[in-house]
Amino acid sequence: MKKIILVLSVIVTFVSCKSEKKVENGITIGDFNFSSKEITQNEPFTITYVGTGNLENSFYHKIQHNKAFPDDLTFVENKATITIADSISGVAFNFKIDNKYNHNNKKGFLFKVKDKSGNLISDSQASLAYYTMTYGEQFGLESDPKEILNTLDETLETNPRLIDNWYQNHIYLANEVDIDKGKTIGNNYISHYSSKTEMTLKDYEALSNTYRALRDKAKADSIISFVSKKYPESDLALRSKIDAFFEAKELSTKEALFASNKDRILNSDYANYIVRALAMEHFNKGNTEAFYNYTALMKNNTDKASLFNSIAWPNAEKGQNLEIASELSLKSLSLIEAEQKELKEKPDYYSPNQYKNSLENSYNMYADTYALLAFKKGDLKAAIKYQAKAVSKNSNPEMNERYIEFLVADQQYDKAIEIAKTYIEEGNSTAKLKTYFKEALSKSDNKTNPETLIADLEAKAKQKELDNLRKTLLDEDAIDFTLKNLDGEEITLSSLVGKTVVLDFWATWCGPCIQSFPGMQKVVDKYKDNENVEFFFVDTFEDGETRLKDVAKFIEDNDYNFNVLIDPKEENSTKYKVANAYKISGIPTKIIIGPSGKIKFKSVGYSGSAEKIVSEIDAMVALLKTNP
Repeated sequence: MKKIILVLSVIVTFVSCKSEKKVENGITIGDFNFSSKEITQNEPFTITYVGTGNLENSFYHKIQHNKAFPDDLTFVENKATITIADSISGVAFNFKIDNKYNHNNKKGFLFKVKDKSGNLISDSQASLAYYTMTYGEQFGLESDPKEILNTLDETLETNPRLIDNWYQNHIYLANEVDIDKGKTIGNNYISHYSSKTEMTLKDYEALSNTYRALRDKAKADSIISFVSKKYPESDLALRSKIDAFFEAKELSTKEALFASNKDRILNSDYANYIVRALAMEHFNKGNTEAFYNYTALMKNNTDKASLFNSIAWPNAEKGQNLEIASELSLKSLSLIEAEQKELKEKPDYYSPNQYKNSLENSYNMYADTYALLAFKKGDLKAAIKYQAKAVSKNSNPEMNERYIEFLVADQQYDKAIEIAKTYIEEGNSTAKLKTYFKEALSKSDNKTNPETLIADLEAKAKQKELDNLRKTLLDEDAIDFTLKNLDGEEITLSSLVGKTVVLDFWATWCGPCIQSFPGMQKVVDKYKDNENVEFFFVDTFEDGETRLKDVAKFIEDNDYNFNVLIDPKEENSTKYKVANAYKISGIPTKIIIGPSGKIKFKSVGYSGSAEKIVSEIDAMVALLKTNP
C-alpha cells in the first residue's frame, strides 16, 4: 500500500497554496469548487467541476471509522450534490478525468465531517488518514504508516469509546510500523478487555481477536472454548465448528458438522463458503444430485453463478463433461441476467454503477465459457451468438481469438476479416487470431496480401501503444537496494545505471503472477542477448523456513530461467524491504527503470495475454531509448 503522508493535517484540511483556494462560502481545490471546507452530516454538499477535461465514472467513499462504502457521484451540468448520514466520519472523492483518477498532487480530495452542532466527528481525521493507507495505491494518494499510527494513537487516547471500532486496525497498523509496538498495543488491549469486572460476549470476541492478531492461537482458542460453553449459540462459539469443518479430511465428517449446525451456519457469514465446499466435493465425486441440493442452499445467486462457471470453464477448456458443463454454464448466465434486472445482492464494496459493471463483466466472462462449450459440441450458431456477447465490452485477446475462430469455422469470412482487423489494430489479438485472419482472407474474395495487411495493422497498434505509454511515462527516483538471488549472488540496483531494468514483483501463491510467467519467459528469451536490458523477478510477500527451497523448486519445475531476487522483511516489521520501498501493495507489479536510473513505468496486474506482455515491454524498452 502506498503510504506517505508528510503532514496529516495537510491532507485532511487541504492547506495547499498551489492547489487550494478559499472562495466565498466554500473552497476550490484544483478544478473543483466545494460548497464548504468540511461536510456536515444530513446537509447538502455541492461539488462543481470547473475544468475542461472529460469527467466520467466518478464516485465517493463514505467512510465510517475504518470502513469505506462507495457511492456514485452524478454530475449534471458539471454540478453534483450529496448528503451523508450521521454515521459517517469522513468523505473521499475520486474524480476520473480523461480516463485517469485525479489525485490532487497525491493528497486526494478528503473531507472531514461535522455533526449538526458543528463539532468535528471524533475520528474524522483518523478515518481519512487510514483511508489513504487502504485506498492510496488505487487512487494515487501517498501516505505514511507512522504518521497514521500517531494520529490513531492520539484519537483513541482522547476518545477511548472508539476502541471497539478500531482495536484490530490499531494492532495491524502498529505491526506494519514496528512489531514490538504492535505487541505492546495488543497487550494493552488484552489488559483493557480482560480487566473488566463483567465481560460481555463482545468483549470476549475482542479478546480472542486480539490474541489472534498477536498470533497466540492457543489463547484465542481457549477463549472460544470458554465462550462455546457460556454462549453456545453465539457466532464466536460457531467459529470452532467452522475451523473443525475446514480441518476435516473426510467428506462424511464435514457433512456431519454441517448437519448438526445447519441453521446456524446458513445464517452466518460462513454459509456460502461451507455450502460451496460441500457442493464442490460432491460434484467431483460425481454426485450431481447432492451437488444441486447444496447449491440450492446458497442464498447469493452471484456466488452460485460463480461456482457454476468455475466448474464449467475447465471442462470447456478440456472438452470434457460437455453436457453437464453446458447445463451449469447456462444456469450461471440465467442467474446473472436475473440479478441484472433485480439488483438485490449488491455488496457494500460496490457503488450501484460499479455493481452493474461487475455484473456485466461476469456475464461476458460466463458467456465466453458457454460459447466455447457450444463450439466443442458442434453448435456454431450458439457459439457465435454467445461469443459476440462475451466480446461486447472489455474483452481480452483470447476471447477475441475464439470469436474469430468461431466465425471462420462458420465460414463467415468477411465478418471475421473486418472484426479481426479491428482487434489487430487495437493491439488486442493473438498469434492464433492472426492465423485465423489469414485463413479468412485466403478463403474470401479479398485478395489483399495478408502479411502486408497484418504488418500495417500491427504498426498502427504499436503506434497507439507508444502514444498511450507516453501518457503514463514517469520520472521518479528509484530507491537503491541490494538483494541476493537464488544462487546467493548480490544484485545492487545502482550498479545497473545505464541499463533498462525490469523488476517483476511476484510470489509463488499469486495466481495472476504465475499466469503471466509464460509471457515473461518469452520476454526474457527475446532480450537474453541484449546487454542493455535486465530482468529481475523479486519474490516478495511470502515467508517461512522453506521459502528459498519452495521458490527455487517452483522456478525449476516450470523450467523458467529467471533471475529471482529474494525480498526480505524489514527488521522488526511485517513489511518487505523492497516492496515497501517501492510502495507495492498488490502483485504482480512491474517497475521499469530507465537507463537514467529513474522509474519510468509502473504496471500492475496481468493483461491476460502473453503476447500483450511482450508487446508492452517492447514498447517500453523502445521508448526508453529516447526517454532514458
